[in-house]
Amino acid sequence: MNWTRRGTAHVLGDNVPHDGAVMAFDIVLSRTTDPEQLIPHLFAELDPTLKDRIQPGDLIVAGRNFLSGKAHNAGLIAMKALGLSIVCESMPVRAFQGVVALALPALIECPGITAFVQNGDKIEVDFLEGTVRNVSTNEQREFAGVAPAVRGMIENGGMKGLLRDHLRRHPELAQRPT
Repeated sequence: MNWTRRGTAHVLGDNVPHDGAVMAFDIVLSRTTDPEQLIPHLFAELDPTLKDRIQPGDLIVAGRNFLSGKAHNAGLIAMKALGLSIVCESMPVRAFQGVVALALPALIECPGITAFVQNGDKIEVDFLEGTVRNVSTNEQREFAGVAPAVRGMIENGGMKGLLRDHLRRHPELAQRPT
């Protein structure tokens, strides 16, 4: 897995909820998990033009309390399918659990990141070291990198990857009872 990403920053504010901003509430309620069906609705209620500007590999930069509210994963599934990464000032624990479960690279403790990076800036993020370099301004900031335990889960493909690995090491658990 490549832990250094470079792309365009799409800057969001504080308190951006999953439901009704990152993903339309009716889509969340439909329990859709097909990325192709989710991607057209990603950020549509927050900024209808954002989905047209996002390119694979870009970075979502958000303020405090990103993905607030109920911990749904529809928006994360769409972001993962697009190869997006997240850099934010803070994120609720339940949302972070979804990020790790889906193996989505994220730096979640980056105070002042929305003042450091402007919408449309080119940035490079080293998720392991916690380094965010604003290529557009040639400035750099240091934050806490991804913890080693979280790194292992993400490198293993999230929760599904951990389960596959566990069952590979314990094949007797994968057998159906007779």
